[in-house]
Amino acid sequence: MNAFANKTYAQSLAYLAERFAGRDALVFRGRRWSFEAAQRETENASARLAALGLAKQDKIALWMPNRPEFIWYWLGAAQLGLVAVVLNTRLTPEETAYQLEQSETRALVMAGASEFRDFVRDFVQLCPELLTARPGNVACARLPDLRHAICLDPSPPSFQGLTDWSAPETIRSTNSPPLENDPDRPAMIVYSSGTTALPKGVVLTHSVWRKAADHGHRISQTADDRLYLCVPLFGIMGNVNGILTCWTQGSAVVLEDGFNELAAMRDIQLERCTLIYLMPVMLERLLTHPDRTQFDLGSLRSGTVVTNDPAVLERAIVELGLRDLYSTYGMSELSSVALRSFGHDPIEVKLNTHGTPMPDIELRIADPETNLTLSDNQIGEIQVRGYCVTPGYYRKPDETRASRTSDGWFKTGDAGLRRCSDGNFKFLSRLKDGYKYNGFNVSTVEIESVLLRHSAIAAAAVLGIPDRTAGEIGFAFVVAHAGTTIDETEIQSYLRTLLASYKRPRRIVPVDELPLTAGTGKVQKFKLRELALTMTSRPPVEPTG
Repeated sequence: MNAFANKTYAQSLAYLAERFAGRDALVFRGRRWSFEAAQRETENASARLAALGLAKQDKIALWMPNRPEFIWYWLGAAQLGLVAVVLNTRLTPEETAYQLEQSETRALVMAGASEFRDFVRDFVQLCPELLTARPGNVACARLPDLRHAICLDPSPPSFQGLTDWSAPETIRSTNSPPLENDPDRPAMIVYSSGTTALPKGVVLTHSVWRKAADHGHRISQTADDRLYLCVPLFGIMGNVNGILTCWTQGSAVVLEDGFNELAAMRDIQLERCTLIYLMPVMLERLLTHPDRTQFDLGSLRSGTVVTNDPAVLERAIVELGLRDLYSTYGMSELSSVALRSFGHDPIEVKLNTHGTPMPDIELRIADPETNLTLSDNQIGEIQVRGYCVTPGYYRKPDETRASRTSDGWFKTGDAGLRRCSDGNFKFLSRLKDGYKYNGFNVSTVEIESVLLRHSAIAAAAVLGIPDRTAGEIGFAFVVAHAGTTIDETEIQSYLRTLLASYKRPRRIVPVDELPLTAGTGKVQKFKLRELALTMTSRPPVEPTG
């Protein structure tokens, strides 16, 4: 029985505060919050947001690195009936502007200057009115729906229109609006690049709590488990798979705002962490660090690595000691994972499949054209049906309709199969034109459209190829206009101002022409992929920033 079925954010948080009370919920840089304290912080965040005079279902964007305030304002907005728009911290100002405008964001809660970036100064590029507007009365020409720009850190006094929430404040209001009690209402929007030119806002409801609880059950998680979490909170892996999954079981989260292998090993040892989420590059840095033997990492038992490479997963099990490691398959549109192996599954299942469907979720392999169900061991599209599927893409009705079959199956655009030997499913590749870099979905169409805006580029084709540490890396093949030349370093500099770092291709490769299919004129990316694979030993120009 899932205790979180049909519960809202508010009801879930109240349940946790009552059941787990004084147990650790969150640890961040030596500070600790119990479940009771986490509920108080969330309620205070709700009160601050309510004081802005916002209406139910108004959008509240969060733009900040991993820190406790991200959690309080995300949960505080959702339990109040607002919708939290979680923004990728790697976005350029232009990319940020699109997501704020598309989501019709009414209030932006952001960090100030940090080691990572100066969020306020970047935001002023989009909204120079902050320099002259009255506090709490933002009228931004670029973002017509925005009414409040709020900073959680001290900021320069010249930004007059910025609302300063850097000082702790406890609000007690007798006029607070009622908390949301409908679990089917939208509570969060997560932008996913997918494979279209512009990102889509994936709407998620309060049912993410139900999904999170099932995640923990699948790996026999208990209140004694502790997760070391340094993947971004703006992603589904960090928020639903991380915070909510642990909290539904009474487990603590040891949060960090970035990955440093020495700090990670110190905290794992100190906090006796049992779970960890990793990218392949993180695993590599942990295993090869010269001081690793000085730390006791024996408390680790489970977790996952975002990779489809069996060799990488096996290293996590054998060398890092994740004996109960699990494999997963999912996406934002499915409220996180739809497939997950069990911690006690044989190692062959963990290395070569992505497990079985989560409770109350249907999953099938279908012909992507006819949507007819295929037999076991046949490769087709992974399609999913159930309570966890997004109700749609925000303000994108055509894309929402295209994502579903007539009988309600969500078309993931991914290829996979179901093994006849044991019923486990396996994700194989993307049917759509995209790839995944360090766990981030990258749209090749989006990158190509940006490349084609450069005055020297006449044609462009982008693709991903396997990489041991990043999962996949991007290669961009470009054709120059007559009479011009293309310089890889200059193109990377151009892309740096327009694309987040994870979207920028590892290589820019000038070619005389792109290989095309006769009759259709489609780019033969399989030929370009073969060429890219032969070039991987050549030193790349690294995307930076």
